[in-house]
Amino acid sequence: MRKVRMCYPYLKETSFKCDYEVETDSLASHIGYAYSKADKHKEMQLELTWLCEMAYHVNGSIRGKVAVTEDDISKAIDIHDKYQALVKEETKMFSLPIGCELAGILNLCRSKSKNSTRWAYKIAKFEDVKVDKLVTDLLNTMADIFFVMSVYANKMENIETIEFVSKSYEVRFFD
Repeated sequence: MRKVRMCYPYLKETSFKCDYEVETDSLASHIGYAYSKADKHKEMQLELTWLCEMAYHVNGSIRGKVAVTEDDISKAIDIHDKYQALVKEETKMFSLPIGCELAGILNLCRSKSKNSTRWAYKIAKFEDVKVDKLVTDLLNTMADIFFVMSVYANKMENIETIEFVSKSYEVRFFD
């Protein structure tokens, strides 16, 4: 009988580390998809390549050696701030994650970044594993990057940002 190959050796593991690593792999795959749709935005493609690499660096930074640095956080903040400056008015409100295809994929990346952050927090809380703050800081910043990139992608396609007005919360606009 031929041996079945396993694409990831920890799949049978019950630790949250496995779920975290599967989620960050999914994040990297979504970033790769966004890259494929950002062909009109060469600089964004370079940034997405770096962000994809960072998704794999945070992937191994809990089970293995921390592969995220303060310089990485600084670079991520610079990327965020660049796009934030381009969509400042459009991001003063909570908005619906809709628009062009690239914006939709970037919003999936945003969501995957948040999910990855949650898994990291669960590992730290419930498995008594030290999770370096650099890991969660980078993942949180990546979620913010994907948000402003998505708004920028819509803006470049002349697609208006649509405000979402919550029936649950009073807050509508951000500074």
